[in-house]
Amino acid sequence: MKNISLILNIVLLIAVAYLFIDKFSTPKGAAGKLEAMAQQDAGHPLKIMTINLDSLHAKSETFQAKKTELEKRQADAETALKAKGRIFDKELAAYQQRLQSGNITPKEAQEIEKSLGQKQQSFQAEQERLANEIMAETDKFNAEFTTNVRNYLDSLKQDLGYDYILVTGSGSPVLVSNEQMDITQSILELLNKKN
Repeated sequence: MKNISLILNIVLLIAVAYLFIDKFSTPKGAAGKLEAMAQQDAGHPLKIMTINLDSLHAKSETFQAKKTELEKRQADAETALKAKGRIFDKELAAYQQRLQSGNITPKEAQEIEKSLGQKQQSFQAEQERLANEIMAETDKFNAEFTTNVRNYLDSLKQDLGYDYILVTGSGSPVLVSNEQMDITQSILELLNKKN
């Protein structure tokens, strides 16, 4: 009885060992492929460049010109909205003064309140529309700028011989980079000459 138990345990141990080796070992074809890739990479190390996005935005003439234009449009919109807001506040104050003095009929009060409510809704809708327009134009410009930079970098890929370009700057997941691999200044000069 002890021998049968011992034999069964040995057979089970061998079966588990076989399954473990079979499951967790890499097939010879895949191992050969990985080894060939590692040897190829050793002969051609990756060339990784970096671009500082903050510097690119701060020093790009095109980006700065558009940023200035959008800031001016936003300031103009805010000025116009403040003027309309002051007019609305004056109308509201005049209505409240008439209401408190009792120089208004209930029907007139109702009509004025309705008119003031419509003006307030119109004002809020215009405020939202202007904000959405500026935000949409900003998003569109940012997308176009990024696409132009990406296309420009793709066209320079052969000349520069890079494999990857990492973006550094605020909000970037790249914490540390080699400054010798930073091509921001060169790209800025080329982009500013292009425009």
